[in-house]
Amino acid sequence: MKIFFKNILIVFMGCALISTKTWAEGRPKGLKKTPNIAINISGKKKTPQKTYLNLGLLSNFSQLNGLGINVISSITHWNTTGFQVSGFANVTGMNAKGFQFSGIANVTGRNTYGMSISGLMNINGNDSYGMLLSGIGNISGNSAKGFIIGGLMNMSGKSSNGIFLSGLANISGNEQRGIMLSGLANVSGSSLKGLQISSLLNVAGEKNCGLQLAALGNVSVTNKGMQLALLNYAAENNGLQTGLANVNTEKGLGVQLGVVNVSKNEKARQIGLFNIKPYTRTQLILSGGNTGKFNISARFKNKYTYSQVGFSAYNLGFDQKFSAAGFYRLGVYRAICPRLELSADMGYYHIETFKNKDYGYEARMYALQPKINLEYRITEKLGIFASGGYNWTLMYGHSGNFHKVSFEAGIVLF
Repeated sequence: MKIFFKNILIVFMGCALISTKTWAEGRPKGLKKTPNIAINISGKKKTPQKTYLNLGLLSNFSQLNGLGINVISSITHWNTTGFQVSGFANVTGMNAKGFQFSGIANVTGRNTYGMSISGLMNINGNDSYGMLLSGIGNISGNSAKGFIIGGLMNMSGKSSNGIFLSGLANISGNEQRGIMLSGLANVSGSSLKGLQISSLLNVAGEKNCGLQLAALGNVSVTNKGMQLALLNYAAENNGLQTGLANVNTEKGLGVQLGVVNVSKNEKARQIGLFNIKPYTRTQLILSGGNTGKFNISARFKNKYTYSQVGFSAYNLGFDQKFSAAGFYRLGVYRAICPRLELSADMGYYHIETFKNKDYGYEARMYALQPKINLEYRITEKLGIFASGGYNWTLMYGHSGNFHKVSFEAGIVLF
């Protein structure tokens, strides 16, 4: 997975950085002499010649050490130190230190130190340190450190350290430290040691040692921190996963807290409505009784506990019209001999009365139902059971209730 993310980053960033590649190695190369329509105040030294004041339409000179303001563009072959402003673009062959502002783009062959503001893009061949603000995106070939804001995306070839805000995505080729906040996705090719927040997806290509918070999903090869989303995935979970569904496909002794928890590790710690491990047995139960005329449900049976979810043709009385209920049961069991098991559980039923509401019943009610069950296994995949307990049928928001002794019997498949 780490290799996959790195390959994507290499292709994507290669296109964006091709124009700065030659500048980041040794002397600045590839910047051609173009007309210099400006007034310059420069020093006498020629290698490189330093310009202290530059005012004009468009400029192309060796090095800026001071103030440069141009209507169209400003190109310096070596370094820029000071204040550089242009209507369209600022291009620096090596390093830029200070303040840059342009209507379209700021491009630096090596490193940027300070503040760069552009209408569309800020591009750095190596590293950026400070504050970058652009309408579309900020790209650093190596590392980015500081406060980075991109209208659509922020990308760094290796590490990211600081605060990164973007409309669509933040991408770090290797390690991320600090905070990433995006509209859609945050991606760290290697490890995360900070915070990722997005409305869609967070990815740590190797290891999450911080917090991933997403509306939809979090992905990490190894989770040693916390994942909080509707869907959380980690090949190895040694931290905390909290969400609607949590999945751990390999080893790990972490905690899963959610509605559905799935782990390939039998020793994983799971707290939820449905906890599924390698030895979890899924069974189909068909039954009937005086509280449910017909019941069909699935039971997820672990070593000592089980959970059960199903549908019931709920019985308000044999002279009443059809009512339906969805139910969830949670219980414990113990084998008392090789084929005989004793169990106890508690159930919650949500009841829809349908046309019975026209005959004095509430449109929706709920029931609480504790039971004790005795189950006998006829074969490995077929069993029978009988249950007895008590049933309280209550009305939402009202104190009235119906109660009676309950009994149920049925068969267990698989």
